[in-house]
Formats: sequence, structure tokens, C-alpha cells
Amino acid sequence: MKKVILTLILLMFGTISFGACEYKCAEPYDLSSSASRLFSSVTGQRYISQEIGEVILKKSILKNISSKNLKTEIKSFSTRDLKAGRFKSLEIEGKNVVAQGVNISYFKAKTLCDFNYIATTKSGDVIIKEDMPLAVEVVMTEDDINKTMESAEYKRLVDDINGLGGSFNIFQINSTYVRLKNNKMYYVMKYTIPFVKKPKEVVLSADLRVENGEIKLANTALLGNSMSLDLNKFSAILNYINPLDFSVKIQENRNAKFNISNIKIEDKKISADGIMIILKDKE
Repeated sequence: MKKVILTLILLMFGTISFGACEYKCAEPYDLSSSASRLFSSVTGQRYISQEIGEVILKKSILKNISSKNLKTEIKSFSTRDLKAGRFKSLEIEGKNVVAQGVNISYFKAKTLCDFNYIATTKSGDVIIKEDMPLAVEVVMTEDDINKTMESAEYKRLVDDINGLGGSFNIFQINSTYVRLKNNKMYYVMKYTIPFVKKPKEVVLSADLRVENGEIKLANTALLGNSMSLDLNKFSAILNYINPLDFSVKIQENRNAKFNISNIKIEDKKISADGIMIILKDKE
């Protein structure tokens, strides 16, 4: 189950294949008999097993992330089916989440099909039997992004830039932070130039838009005295240490596709929604 949990919770932080997320729900199969399902329902066993499953799922999730407010909900066909990994739906909702250095204020992931199947092999491996599409909502505040940029993982990216040779060795990045204002993202980088004591500052403003299911910076512009810096050169640096791109790619997992439908900046928050498909394993 850990593989599934990490994929669900870190879905917006994974090395995920972006692209069209057309999906087809599998028809239910291998379910227990209708009599068994009815018995499980009328005796309350199904409800109890759902409650137990939700508690176990929540505890498992909190072993991999931190969250001040995490809710899980499972809908099953029967107790027997749930034990076998067959269920109707799964919903996970979290607030104030931190996962591998990435901070988010809110996320929600909910399955889109009425039949989902996750089996466990005799060796204990988890197998996704059918593609599992989920509707996803994410909210990151200005504070979330800046906290993420303070993480050790993100600072390693900055160190990579500072250690590069070639055209990037003309300055050293001292600090970076983001501001969200007037429906735009402002990326501020303070840097020093060799033999110049006073630090300099470059500010880039950008809109966010969705293009082919991915987040893209649009209408980028260097502000103020930053105009003396080559925009293409700075954009190359920003693309490497872009905190949003970092948040998407931190968790290496190629077992999912993610397509962003909408994104907006409002009230110092970035809100996005889309569809993620956890791909079934090859057997």
C-alpha cells in the first residue's frame, strides 16, 4: 500500500509523465457474490471494515508526510472485497501538508471510477490491477512556496547553479523567494558578482497558464534595474530552480500521468486542479 499512498499524496511532486489523461473505467470483476455483499451491508460489517480501512490508511499516510488535518474516506463493496483490494472509491483530503520538503496548504484526491482494484502479491508487493484515475485539487500559498524554497532539497538545486561553470559562473545566488501579487508570480533572486561587494537583485514577473496539461510561465518580464541582465540567461536559470517545477518533480515516480486543467493566482495563493491516472502495473 505504501507505493499507492506515496503516489496519491505526492502526485503533484512526482516525476510524472504529463499529457492527455483520457481514461476508461474498468468493469467490476472478481467481486464477492451479491449475497455476500448484501450480508456484509445489512450486518454492518462493510461499514466497520470501511472505518478500519480509513484509520489504517490515515496512519500509513502520516508515516510519509505531515499534516495537521488529514481526512480519508473509503467506500467498499463488501468486507471481503475490501480485504482483497477491490473498492468503490477513495478520497484523501489534507491541509497544511509537508511532503519531502514541499509545503502545500490544501490538497484533495478522489477516484473517478466506481471500481478500483489494488492487489497484494504473496511476496507483499502491491499491484495496481487497473488504471486508477483521480480528480486532484491543490492550493499552495506564497508562504508554502517560500518554505519549500528553504528546504534542503531545493537548496541543493541552487548549489548546483552556483557550482556550474560556463556562462553561469559570473555570479553566485545568495537567496531566492517568491511573491504572489496582482495575479502574477514575482520571483526574486539576490546574487553577487565576483569582485563586487554589494549584492544585486533581479526580479522576474510572470503569469501562469496551462499548456498541454503543464504549468507554463507566460508574459515573463524582468523588472526595474534587472533589465541589464539577459532575460534568456535568467530564464534558463529560473527554469532549473523554478519552485513550482521543483514541487512537481521532487518525487521520482513514473507510474502516473498528470494533466493540469486549470491554474490561477488569487489572494496570494496558487490553485490548480486536474486529473491524475495511476497506471496499472504490467503483470
